[in-house]
Amino acid sequence: SAGDLADQQGVARIVNDWPVLLVRQGEAVHALINRCTHAASALDGGRVRRGTIICPLHGARFQIATGKCLGGQNYKDLTVFSVRETADGWVEVAVPDEKPGPEHLPVRSSPA
Repeated sequence: SAGDLADQQGVARIVNDWPVLLVRQGEAVHALINRCTHAASALDGGRVRRGTIICPLHGARFQIATGKCLGGQNYKDLTVFSVRETADGWVEVAVPDEKPGPEHLPVRSSPA
């Protein structure tokens, strides 16, 4: 549920086979693909700071609200998914109907 999301922390979930990273920023909940566009590393475990998530593997920064890459050579923007919070407090994430391909799946877990 949305109430279980701590402010400024990322939580990894799988939604219809898609790797999703949920991040709460104040009252807003955002959903991004849980895969860095550089080395295909999972982003959960990355530091959330000043509206960005920092990849725990190479330090690339991505804007949470838009997925825009703010640093890192040859990195692309992250896919952002639409989110809504239901009246009873659950978070619904709109992922594509098709199954994710290898280019959408992380090949490395976040460093411990």
